[in-house]
Amino acid sequence: MDVALYIRDFVDDPVKPMFQQIEDAAEIVRRARSWGFMGIYTPQHWVGHPTVWMQPIPLLARLAPEAAGLKLITGVMLLPMQNPVNLAEQIITLDHISNGQFVLGAGVGYRETELEAAGTTRKDRASRFEECLTLMKLLWSGEEVNFDGEHWQVHNARVAITPLQKPHPPVWIAAQSRRAARRAAVMADACLLGPQPAWKDIRYLARMYWDAVERHGTQSSSMLGAHRSIAIAKDREAAIRQAEAAAEGKAGMYGGWAMQEGSTVDLGLTRGRELSEWAIVGSPQDCAETITRCYEEQGLRYLGLGHLNLPKDHSARLEHLQFISEELLPLLPR
Repeated sequence: MDVALYIRDFVDDPVKPMFQQIEDAAEIVRRARSWGFMGIYTPQHWVGHPTVWMQPIPLLARLAPEAAGLKLITGVMLLPMQNPVNLAEQIITLDHISNGQFVLGAGVGYRETELEAAGTTRKDRASRFEECLTLMKLLWSGEEVNFDGEHWQVHNARVAITPLQKPHPPVWIAAQSRRAARRAAVMADACLLGPQPAWKDIRYLARMYWDAVERHGTQSSSMLGAHRSIAIAKDREAAIRQAEAAAEGKAGMYGGWAMQEGSTVDLGLTRGRELSEWAIVGSPQDCAETITRCYEEQGLRYLGLGHLNLPKDHSARLEHLQFISEELLPLLPR
């Protein structure tokens, strides 16, 4: 089981100077490999006031020198809102900066404010996503590209350098619906399940993905991953007590952003949901049992951890991550 750290947890304070938060995150990244983590990941949102969302590619580029041996993962980049030519070149650049350690996690997005700012709508985002990814793959080949799509037209276009990873960096597609799980099976190297769905819906989405993988014959090149929230402490009661406020805050934020849609599984964005229904929670042994069950039953091979009971103080955060490193990671499947 590969485990990555959610870097936004360390750069999301609207009050503390951001440069100091980035320096603190850099120290965490320098230690992450020795702690047993395989990578770091960070998401994308625009105009999210009052919440703070640093843009993933420049942040990962800043952290790359501290991250030797770690994967740098976008978790996730919102493709319908990007210019695919610009993004293809940005990804080539970051793939070389990171010595071939970049992973493109990608999703369709959902916030009306962001989609409107990019000149699109929810109705068009799936077709824009697929067209953007298709065009980027063509550009990454290094051949001259002539592309006449519904949303983008490119003629006589050829990139000057291609990605370090061949044919291109791994592509992991986020899925919270049956259609997205099928898209991941066809267009990507992995399906990436999100932190909001309940465990029963994680099982449903995993089944949809593996069924689609079998139908399309992509078993040899497919992987199931997930980004999940964790509340971990020496005992279950302490973990739940420490995490309740953060869990309620997340539900309120995503609920206010109208994340829930008819086509997705239930994202549980109403307040008062039991933590154990959707999060990894409890003692290290409790958490290891939850993760191991997903490994054995759903075929989960990558796990990104966002933290529900992360301390505020930097030194306390280092101790918390050390606790995870020493008490949880050794219990996970190898």
